[in-house]
Amino acid sequence: MPGFDMVIKNGMVVDPSQGLHAKKDIAVAGGVVHSIEDHIPDGDARDVIEADGLIVTPGLVDLHVHIWWGVAHLAIEADPSSLARGATTVVDAGSSGSNTFPGFRRYVMERVNTRAYAFLHISGMGQLDNDIGELEDIRWARVGPAVDTAKANQDLIVGIKVRLTEGIVGANDVVALERAVEAAEHIGLPLMIHIGGTHHPLEEIFGKLRKGDIVTHSFTANAPGIITDDGKVIEAAVDARKRGVNFDVGHGAGSFSFKVAEAAMSHGFTPATISSDVHRYNVRGPVFDLATTLSKFMHLGMSLDEVVRLGTQAPAEAIGRGDIVGSLKPGAAADVAIFRLREGPVEFRDARGDVRLGDRLLEPVETVRAGRRFSPFHAAHHDHTPPAGF
Repeated sequence: MPGFDMVIKNGMVVDPSQGLHAKKDIAVAGGVVHSIEDHIPDGDARDVIEADGLIVTPGLVDLHVHIWWGVAHLAIEADPSSLARGATTVVDAGSSGSNTFPGFRRYVMERVNTRAYAFLHISGMGQLDNDIGELEDIRWARVGPAVDTAKANQDLIVGIKVRLTEGIVGANDVVALERAVEAAEHIGLPLMIHIGGTHHPLEEIFGKLRKGDIVTHSFTANAPGIITDDGKVIEAAVDARKRGVNFDVGHGAGSFSFKVAEAAMSHGFTPATISSDVHRYNVRGPVFDLATTLSKFMHLGMSLDEVVRLGTQAPAEAIGRGDIVGSLKPGAAADVAIFRLREGPVEFRDARGDVRLGDRLLEPVETVRAGRRFSPFHAAHHDHTPPAGF
């Protein structure tokens, strides 16, 4: 009997999809997980990764990134920013629209090593420019072309995206939202909306969302947000969550506040998924990568197992790909992230520049995508150790 393609030895396997947190070996064959056991012989394996003292999880699933490099103004390359940092699967959140998706598919999604899906922007142009909003001219919000493009690319498009900030959409936020909902209804997929700085109140916006739709930038400090002046969660957000709307982090360069997250979580309003919104304006900080974003939520009181679930199983299920990614069950894709849980002082910054001093950081050590190694090499990830006397 031939040996396995790879055996990952002695790691602390944390896989919430299986309720697993134990020291195990993982065997990989043909690009999928073959088995997880207490001991798997590795003498005939083509590759062996020694993971003693390390955390082994399903490859992270980042629900919000921007990777339409060279076209979307904020986009970066997927492999160094995500795959090399433990995120084997990413979902581009609206960098492309119906006019630009064919190029995005051919020249990026089909060429990167990272597994890439996309929320298609309701704006045909996608996100081209930082100074001219893609929906200031509402004529760009065309339902028909979005539906046609999504139907022609069902393997890669997992939903519709719309950004509702006034500087992007002007006073057209409700009209744009209604067209995005209509497109999502036609294709039977979720809608992701970007909040923070909307022209209309969130009560009106959240009321139009359906079960399975996603609110990203949930913990933004940009008004109107989900926290009232006296630190409570607005009823519209509570009601939306009860209806099955998912509230996602989407950290970004300007869309995550420790103070807002702390207030929301003190009332039991925790995120349904944790995503980075990593792009060219935040990859050197304050985001860096999804692993750092997960570490921030450990500092906010979540357990390792819970942040791993919100960065693997939960986003995979949110896009209907839970049978493919976000799990180490035998038969699933052999997408694996291996981390060192560094203990000691670590400085975290939010999008407002507020600092929190934590004591645990998930540091990527090795990433496996479909049974192939991708070692961390992203030099932009700085040393989080706080300065002396902090």
